[in-house]
Amino acid sequence: MKKNLKSAVLAAAAAGLSLMTVATATQAVAATAPLSQARIVTHFDLAQGQMPENAVIEPNGSVDVTFAAARQVARIDRGGATQILATLPAPSDGGVHTPVLGFPLTTGLVRTDDGTLYVLYATGTADLTGLWRLKPGHRAPERIAALPADGLPNGLAFDPRSRAFYITDSVLGTVWRVPANGGSGPGP
Repeated sequence: MKKNLKSAVLAAAAAGLSLMTVATATQAVAATAPLSQARIVTHFDLAQGQMPENAVIEPNGSVDVTFAAARQVARIDRGGATQILATLPAPSDGGVHTPVLGFPLTTGLVRTDDGTLYVLYATGTADLTGLWRLKPGHRAPERIAALPADGLPNGLAFDPRSRAFYITDSVLGTVWRVPANGGSGPGP
């Protein structure tokens, strides 16, 4: 009986602490006012598909972006000038089979220490959907890993320790792992 009473008291105390924690929780507050000191660096031509999707910062302060519907990777310098670094090839069907969207889409973007840019491309076609690489000084991007044409590769992260990319797929609900040197297909 004593053991059961002790267990009941401990359970009640734990429940009380949980309720007290919930009751005293406070709302998160921004450290600074939203958009403090923000300024527009440049405007994009949305009619031309220049919808910025992802961004990475270069060591000199320039920003590389993917233009989602333009199939492009661009660099915006600190003064706002835009330079197109690469345009990915258009699918022969215009991208009408790209899941959910019906147009080809450039998404995830990563820059590695050597300055190489990696970009995800979804087209709904087996010959173009995948992870693409753009080496510094080269205009022609190259696909280094194929991804499923019925998916929508979206998020991209690079782990320098394992030298692998991790790719999230918004349609297939999958996370792919791709070695930095590419390969014939992704591994979950």
